[in-house]
This record gives sequence, structure tokens and C-alpha cells, in this order.
Amino acid sequence: MTTNVANAQNSTAQHQEKNTFINPKALFNPTYNGFSHIGSVSAGAELVFISGQWASDETGKLTSTDFEQQVRKTIQNLKIALQAAGVSTRHIIKQTIFIADFTPEKKAILGKVAAAEWGAEVFHASTIVPVPVLATTPGCLIEVESIATK
Repeated sequence: MTTNVANAQNSTAQHQEKNTFINPKALFNPTYNGFSHIGSVSAGAELVFISGQWASDETGKLTSTDFEQQVRKTIQNLKIALQAAGVSTRHIIKQTIFIADFTPEKKAILGKVAAAEWGAEVFHASTIVPVPVLATTPGCLIEVESIATK
């Protein structure tokens, strides 16, 4: 269930699952970029840490050299990992995205694909980290690690 409330610090707070996401009005509106400034977890919630997922098949082989295809497969793999832990993308509180050879075009592709795949009403806290290369496998262009609540 998603709800919006204003708190005493002149912020907008949104709630999803056991998580609260806060965007202070004194900071820019990050929802246009698909994230929230602050993520908070309810007391007693179990944290689930998902290691960096990337565009691999079940044998660990890179599935594509195309960035958009890698983003799609990475999100599919993330969803598989979340499901195995008994949660979904709705339970993510924080996410870190590593992009090799970052460009504004890659950020736009990520935003387009993530919006289509996620279908989120509420955006979790998120950081994009440009890196020169990823250690997963040669040619890997994106890796996503997540923290979710249960």
C-alpha cells in the first residue's frame, strides 16, 4: 500500500511495504530521476542484501554486449534473486547501480528500461556509480546491488 503524508520537517513521505521514503522540500525532487533522497526501515523489519546482479545466464556467461539488453537481463536477474529471498522490487529500500563507461545516454536507457520493468509508484533510495570497468566479466556494462526489507 502506498500513502503520502507531509511531516514536520516540510518533507513528503511515501510508504511502501515496511519502508518509508522521504524527500525534503528543501532538496530537488528526485522522483524525476527515479529515486528518493531518504529510505527508512520500520523497527523489526528483516534486511535482505542482494549481491551485485548483472546480465549473466545461469552458467555465469554474459548474455549480450548491448547495454539495453544487459539492463533488461540484470533487472530480470535481480527479480529472481529478490523472489528467492521472498521479496520483490516493492521491498527494495536502497540500490546501488554501477555502470561501466558511463554516459548520459546509458543513464537514459537505464531510466527507460527500469521504468518499464519496475512499474514503481514509490522510488527507493538509489545511487549510480560510474566505473571504468566491472570485475564480473569482460564486457559487463552494468551491475546492480540492492537492500530490501522483509
